[in-house]
Amino acid sequence: MELNRIWHEPEVVIYGAVITPGICCSGQAYDLANRRWYQINVSSDAYDEEWMANTQTPFNVINTTEDGPLKLDTQPNHVIARPIGEKLQYHSQGETASPIVSFDRLVDKVYLGRAIDRCRWNDQDCAFKRIEFDCDIEAIDREIKSRENLLKALDLHCEANKDPNRIMEQRFNAIPILAVVVMEQGGDNDEVIGILMPFGGLSLESLSESGPNSTVSTPGSRDLEITRGELRDLAHGVRELAQAGVVHGDINERNTLRKPLEATAVKGYQGQSRLVLVDFGEMAPEYKNDAFALGELFIWCKERSSWGVSDQRKVEDAAQVLKENGNFDQVLSVLDNERDR
Repeated sequence: MELNRIWHEPEVVIYGAVITPGICCSGQAYDLANRRWYQINVSSDAYDEEWMANTQTPFNVINTTEDGPLKLDTQPNHVIARPIGEKLQYHSQGETASPIVSFDRLVDKVYLGRAIDRCRWNDQDCAFKRIEFDCDIEAIDREIKSRENLLKALDLHCEANKDPNRIMEQRFNAIPILAVVVMEQGGDNDEVIGILMPFGGLSLESLSESGPNSTVSTPGSRDLEITRGELRDLAHGVRELAQAGVVHGDINERNTLRKPLEATAVKGYQGQSRLVLVDFGEMAPEYKNDAFALGELFIWCKERSSWGVSDQRKVEDAAQVLKENGNFDQVLSVLDNERDR
């Protein structure tokens, strides 16, 4: 298994299956949860993670027949794994450049989702977003450049002796990049394999999964328990992004995290969680703009929250403004708590 990794119940996807009807089939299987490739050779249907659910045996080749038993073997990873054909290098310099850290510095890695691990680095709770397939390279490159553009917008000369990552999160509600992760720092293999960020909590999508105490209008959803103030704070951050000339490109419930109380120490936000954004830079063809997407997110949150009538109406009004004209100043006014007094 990968160095410094904590075993997780497998989440397996089959790739490149070759089937000879009535004789055998073979293929590559990738365990998303443990970042491990397997070769499968079987005389009938290729099954999924049930094969590996109760074992941590260090194998990566599975041979079997229709009646079994399983015969497990081990081959070098480069023989089994599907190779990543392209390479990403990082050579940025200057005040906006991200630090570089080698992969072996990340410890206690455990599965969070597709290409995302929770881990520890320098005794800090982090999230590691990796290049898992060729299709991830462009997205990681865009995300690095988007963060650099945000740092440029901060005017670091005017923010001397302050942590730029902290300032970026305060102003833009954006999770910063702590470091660019390479396979081997200062060695022969300096290709980028991912980015390292502070762990920002669970996504709104994850928080809305079914729960026993659902009191919301959408069946099968848990009450998000977020406040109108948290949505206003997020709208303020997206306005700051627009004023800085930076487009997020994919604002939705998957890319919005709720940063927990103990991790929120921004002046003016003590006592409540904060909504923060991740996955910058990738814009789908049908994506209209950040304001419209934020309006859609507001409606999504309303349908999964047990607010009073007044809060519901204000969030609906704010969403309508965002979707119709993107007037953030008007949105902030609609959501302002002072208007209730």
